[in-house]
Amino acid sequence: MRSLVFLDLDDTLFQSHRKCPTEGDLHPAAYLADGSAHSFMTTRQRSLWRLLEDQATLIPTTARDHDALRRVDLPFKSWRIIDYGGVILNPEGEPEGDWMERMAAHSRDSLDELNALLDRMLTFVAREGLAIRARLIEDFGVPFYLVAKYRDECESDLDRLQYELAVPWVTERAGTHRLHRNSNNLAIIPGWLGKEWAVRHLIERLGREWGELLTIGIGDSLIDGAFMAECDYAITPRGSQLFEATLSRVLI
Repeated sequence: MRSLVFLDLDDTLFQSHRKCPTEGDLHPAAYLADGSAHSFMTTRQRSLWRLLEDQATLIPTTARDHDALRRVDLPFKSWRIIDYGGVILNPEGEPEGDWMERMAAHSRDSLDELNALLDRMLTFVAREGLAIRARLIEDFGVPFYLVAKYRDECESDLDRLQYELAVPWVTERAGTHRLHRNSNNLAIIPGWLGKEWAVRHLIERLGREWGELLTIGIGDSLIDGAFMAECDYAITPRGSQLFEATLSRVLI
């Protein structure tokens, strides 16, 4: 039986330097576009990587786009899920055609609405003088979702954008979009886009090709719970957003 591990990256397998523990060795794992090290693995995270790499096929399952994934210094050798599930890369690094066509069709249907929301966000940011950048995330020529980030440590600015504009907008649309907030990122994600859809698709495809599979999902965020639920087993780091919302409640 083949084992597949669908593995979130940021804040699961590595994290930015400011989120790292103050004690212990750190190993650079991901870099900025200028080549400077940005994210680091602890000794425990490196041990987890070695354990998984020895025993299973590792499939990164990440919100990172193609360019950001290429700046991760880990030897992924099989399939890869990026852009919150918008793109599935085959072992040769090329987008899976059928999946890409499906995502592109969905994108065309929702693009006008996302562009209208982006305009509202940029107007709100300019009017209120907020230290926020907002843009549509696009990869392989397909727009997928909207993301906003605060600058200059102005986290409260992103709080305002979230609760005064984004939350009412998502609520009005009755489940057609999701809002995800983690650290300095606020994402508005159409319902057709999700790591879970890509994980389900890949499990079904590889099950047909490889036979019976053992699947494990590893992630840290609430939004990761959906793709982890597609797997036979689920793992989350202690102290993560997902841990605090679930397992921490049974601690004595």
